[in-house]
Amino acid sequence: MIENQNFHLIKETASTDDRGRLTLGAVAKTKSYRVLMNDVGQILLDPVVNIPERELWIWQNSVARNSLELGIKQATSGELHDLGSFAQYADLEIEE
Repeated sequence: MIENQNFHLIKETASTDDRGRLTLGAVAKTKSYRVLMNDVGQILLDPVVNIPERELWIWQNSVARNSLELGIKQATSGELHDLGSFAQYADLEIEE
C-alpha cells in the first residue's frame, strides 16, 4: 500500500486541538486524505482524489479505460477524423 518509504519530516511536533483536529500547514492545503492507523498508533495520511460515482465505471473497466487513453493520446497528437455533428440523433430513444 505504501508506494515508497522516502518520508521526510514536516513538523517536529504537532498536537491536536480539543476537537481532535491536527493542523499540517500549507503542505496539506486543500487535499483529501485516507487515514490509516497501525497497531502501535502510527497514522499514515494517503492522498486521495474523489471522483463522481457516475465516472467510477471507467476506472473499473480496463478495456474502456485503455481505449479512452488511446483516444486522448491520438487526439493530442492530431490523429483526428471529424465525423461532423451528431445533433440529429440527440432525441432518439435508446433501447437497452
